Amino acid sequence: CTIIVTENGVKYATYPWAGQKTGFYCDQRDNRAKIARMCASLASRRPDGPVRVLDLCTYTGGFAISSALAGATAVVGVDSSADAVAAAAANAARNGVSDRVTFVTADASAYAAAAHARCEEYDVVILDPPKLAPSASALDRAGRKYAALNRDAARLLDREKGGALLTCTCSAAMTQAEGGQLFLRLAAGGAAGAG
Repeated sequence: CTIIVTENGVKYATYPWAGQKTGFYCDQRDNRAKIARMCASLASRRPDGPVRVLDLCTYTGGFAISSALAGATAVVGVDSSADAVAAAAANAARNGVSDRVTFVTADASAYAAAAHARCEEYDVVILDPPKLAPSASALDRAGRKYAALNRDAARLLDREKGGALLTCTCSAAMTQAEGGQLFLRLAAGGAAGAG
């Protein structure tokens, strides 16, 4: 069963009985709106230049589609699930942005490394991976992964103009460790390692 939801004017097909969790991450509504405003602002200051967005772990395309509708001209959404990428592409078509959004089935780390090797740069990078630390016992391994993902994502920001990285975690164990400071420290350290 598919349910169409509208959020901030964007229509998404959701799959609550077949997808991850509810089929749509409602908790990211405010972040999607903020990224859209950022893209609109960039687009207004660059009428002839591209606004490039990379949405790593895109799932059904929430950040990617919101960015394109707000004025981003070159958007790439990456997810390891072929089903999620197909749903994201359908959502892009549903919103009339298929000409500005490309979806790729790939591991986020592998894609970021390959994009870095190709010297790709983005104005905005969104990194919203699935739960990497299901419990406190997984924090060490997850911490290394979060740091590496943030390093790889930050490497893709425009080296001349700079850019914005939105990084997220849905792991309660990560957000509760060290009073919430562990994730912030790992993300900052990873980004600082980008060079």
